[in-house]
Amino acid sequence: MPKEAASARGAPKTKASAEQPAGAVPHPRARAPRRRLAPETRADLILDEALRLFAERHHSNVTMRDIASACGVKAGLIYYYFTNKEELFGRALAHAIGQLDAGYAALRKTVSDPRSELMAWLDMHALIAPTMARMTKLMADYAASAKQDAQVGELIRGFYDREQALLEDCIARGIAAGLFGQVDVAKTARVISLQLDGIFYATGSRGDDRVAADIEDLRSLADALLRRKDPGERP
Repeated sequence: MPKEAASARGAPKTKASAEQPAGAVPHPRARAPRRRLAPETRADLILDEALRLFAERHHSNVTMRDIASACGVKAGLIYYYFTNKEELFGRALAHAIGQLDAGYAALRKTVSDPRSELMAWLDMHALIAPTMARMTKLMADYAASAKQDAQVGELIRGFYDREQALLEDCIARGIAAGLFGQVDVAKTARVISLQLDGIFYATGSRGDDRVAADIEDLRSLADALLRRKDPGERP
């Protein structure tokens, strides 16, 4: 027998060769068990994914199975949290509005005058721009839908009513404090609100990504609308 062959045959087996036959494909490493999420965390994940899919595909084209797949769970788990797609649609919209409201409430605590409060409202839209773009898309799709839901309609009306009231309050207090000039409070608040909507509609329809820059421009526009004029300055 050749020396090389004898040496090879007598060589001790390595750990790998002892565990599996020569030429066998190694077994993939076992996956770590999926981390269990708290119910409220899981619900938020579902709402975030539902919001994204509803905005990207139109809510009528999205199924509960699509949402489950996006979340990496079985469809049955979605029904554990939400009765049907209609409930999930309304809850996803409310979830987005809640993020804006909660963020603004926290940001408002860091400012001390009506002008800063108004600007904080604009800034919050920029901070959660993807969520706001999806929320605006959902509202537009719903408005154009033949199928209407009373609760969703009330949710949308309530959002815009609160925004109008918030802006009017900031403007009125700013005028009283001498920070702003004399303007039509309701009309000015509506102009700012409409401009905000337009920014988020534009990011979808134009396919650009200028939300931060456009909101900065809106800040300048609001300042121009609200600034005090010198007594001799022409309107």
